[in-house]
Amino acid sequence: ECMKISEGTFLKELEKKNPLAIEFIVREYGALVKSVIDRYLRGNRQASEECFNDVLLAIWNHGGTFDDKKSTFKNWLCAIAKYRAIDTLRREAKHRERFLSFDEESSIDWLERVWQPAEEERGKDESLEELKKLLCCLSEEDKDLFFRRYVDEQPVADIAREKKTNPGRIYARISRGRKKLKHYLECQNGGMVR
Repeated sequence: ECMKISEGTFLKELEKKNPLAIEFIVREYGALVKSVIDRYLRGNRQASEECFNDVLLAIWNHGGTFDDKKSTFKNWLCAIAKYRAIDTLRREAKHRERFLSFDEESSIDWLERVWQPAEEERGKDESLEELKKLLCCLSEEDKDLFFRRYVDEQPVADIAREKKTNPGRIYARISRGRKKLKHYLECQNGGMVR
């Protein structure tokens, strides 16, 4: 018996744990999933492949939870890929003991990758909440500085002008905030931050 899986039948077949449904998803949506993953795991081929497999496993295990009244399958799949990629990014960084380094301005690249939702993704609010949780150890003023500098990409000179202070003070606050974040993450991750 040769079963043909199509756009109209793959979800039912996925619920029945039919492996042909996964093959259909890889064929039809594989490139999309890989592009979402690659946005977070730039250049790390092995981690990207592992993440892709994690996404397929998540779909296999939780395919029955997809609700077409809440989202399209494509958006649901992209959200799974995004959060699996973020988890993989964190896991990879932790294994290298370089979860976050606040010694240089460029080290905040990780923070920017965590908060980089595409317009078509519906997970913007969840990404913002993740970032807010990450910055929970900072004062409200320091959170505002981090959002302006690293999310809105506002130049330090502009922030200083708006706050009626000099750029040196802004750099100092950001530096102290990075040190607080580093300490917080060390405590959260068992000393795995350098």
